[in-house]
Amino acid sequence: MSQAANEPWAAWAESMQKMMSNPAALNPFAGMMGVPGAGAAGAGAAFDPQQFMKAIDPAEIDRRIQDLRAVEAWMKLSLSGLEMSIKTMAMQRDAYASFNKMSESATQSMKEGAESMERTVKRAARSSARRR
Repeated sequence: MSQAANEPWAAWAESMQKMMSNPAALNPFAGMMGVPGAGAAGAGAAFDPQQFMKAIDPAEIDRRIQDLRAVEAWMKLSLSGLEMSIKTMAMQRDAYASFNKMSESATQSMKEGAESMERTVKRAARSSARRR
């Protein structure tokens, strides 16, 4: 084979070597997914196949899944606590509004009862004055 025939493969091999030397440059989410070489500290670091294999090791993935499930459970627990607090405060607000309404109603009834009693006393006083 001639040198010209191998040139496309040489260019491809060189481009692959560049990509493999910095996998984080290819994946904008690499830092979030735990791919080594991501982030500011490791951005210029060479590709380490052992670290990469560790990141895709099924046991490591299972460990991360368990960690994320634990975080999910904690967040669900926190959310349910927050929802319960909101419902409790809404019940307190409604109870306070009901007590205020009952208090206003009782005050109004007492006023009406007192006014009615006062009218009855005045009528009784007038009718007893007329009888004399």
